[in-house]
Amino acid sequence: MRPGARPDVGPPPRFITSEPRLGFGAWAVGGRSWGATGDAAERESAIRRALERGITFFDTAPTYGDGESERLLGRALRAHRERVAIATKVGPHDDPRASLEGSLRRLASAYVDLIQLHEALGRWEWSLEGLLKLQEEGKALAIGLCNATHLQIARATELAPLASYQGPYNLFDRDVEQRELPLCRERGLAFLAYRPLASGLLAGTYGKPPEFPAGDHRRNIYWFRGQEFERRRRVVERLRPLAERLELPLPALALAWVLAQPGVGIVLAGARNASQVDENLSGARRLTPATLAEIDAIVADVFRPARATDAAMRQATTWGERERFIVERLDGRTAYEAIAAAWTDRGDKPMIAAQVKVFVDQLRDQGLVEAEG
Repeated sequence: MRPGARPDVGPPPRFITSEPRLGFGAWAVGGRSWGATGDAAERESAIRRALERGITFFDTAPTYGDGESERLLGRALRAHRERVAIATKVGPHDDPRASLEGSLRRLASAYVDLIQLHEALGRWEWSLEGLLKLQEEGKALAIGLCNATHLQIARATELAPLASYQGPYNLFDRDVEQRELPLCRERGLAFLAYRPLASGLLAGTYGKPPEFPAGDHRRNIYWFRGQEFERRRRVVERLRPLAERLELPLPALALAWVLAQPGVGIVLAGARNASQVDENLSGARRLTPATLAEIDAIVADVFRPARATDAAMRQATTWGERERFIVERLDGRTAYEAIAAAWTDRGDKPMIAAQVKVFVDQLRDQGLVEAEG
């Protein structure tokens, strides 16, 4: 039986580090939900290339390609198991034991370094207790949580020896800066950043809203259409000269920005072939404070908070509580992430900045907010 509770999430000393590092996010290699499936051998080559280039942390889930991501990792990493850390997940409605044992079979491994609850939904506390039992049996070396509020993270640390929290983070989507990331720093949790390239948008290949095929999860992401896409496209175009000046591919610049943020432990970058791995790794370098400030200034200039008009304030008195809460805080200064976090503090149904942005765009269409700069 392997050791139970541990404060780290991988085999020392290769995982423990005082510097943030790049990990391999294995959703895309699962072959589904990301457009054309592509050749399995090519996708497996991405994993092998990551290993060759020194990446030692691989994050997957049973739902990534209906288990195909785990099977690929099992084939590619089996001979190197003791020098890598593998993290997988358990769905919020799944039986923890059955789910993890299925993952272990696909991964061809007796254990995982990190088992994570994929979402804190429903009976999530019961699920977390199930993960603790599996850790005590040595089938997982550490326990993590994904996609939760700061209130749930704090509660989770009371129920289990939580080692990590995984949430979305990129230079556009910064909700975690309000509560989750500071809490991870305070509680000593490793923060794993996923979606660092905004689901491929920060690769800089979309000059207009893309038409994704049926089955591609990006069809349902709000930033690939409408006013939000246009704002993000403007930022991407303004980042290009900076990336060129630094001799970095645009996605590498975006990854380097996340790697530079205080409290980030691992940045999970996906890749579907070996060349994408190489491109990602070119961003695993330190950016100067001046460069980070320049990036932040570009984003802030495009994403200026809106101000509600007097008409909006009057009409909001008859709207629902969430809508009134947002409108009352549209003062042209308060970030949408801060508005969402303040609502979530109440312990009701959580809110994220994306919901605020969509609502503000609806108000803008009705002339109820002043235009952003």
